[in-house]
Amino acid sequence: MTLNGVPISRFGAWCKWSAKYEWVRRAGAYDTYLDGLRRAEREKEIVEHERKYLEATSLLLEKGKQKIVSMERDELTQTNALEFIKTAFDMERTIYGKDAKADEGENSPQQLEIIFDEGFKGL
Repeated sequence: MTLNGVPISRFGAWCKWSAKYEWVRRAGAYDTYLDGLRRAEREKEIVEHERKYLEATSLLLEKGKQKIVSMERDELTQTNALEFIKTAFDMERTIYGKDAKADEGENSPQQLEIIFDEGFKGL
């Protein structure tokens, strides 16, 4: 007779060895150790991705700033200026793990409000 392909006569010896050498505790400790290694590796990857995203965001913001500065007055409208700003804010919130929908509450503003200087009057 066998149990999972192991003769019953060996099963008793393996149970004794398991208890004597604490196989269950040691296997659990090894699993915990491996989980820690995987978690540390994931955390390093997250930090690296965050750094790359911040670099990309800085580059995009700088390019956006250059574009705004170089735009002719009639090209820059309040609408596209707000879109530039909103996109930059959204990117930064995403990088830092902030979900705009989850943050919306009773006291949260529903729309971005920016007051422009006199140069935007009449646009």
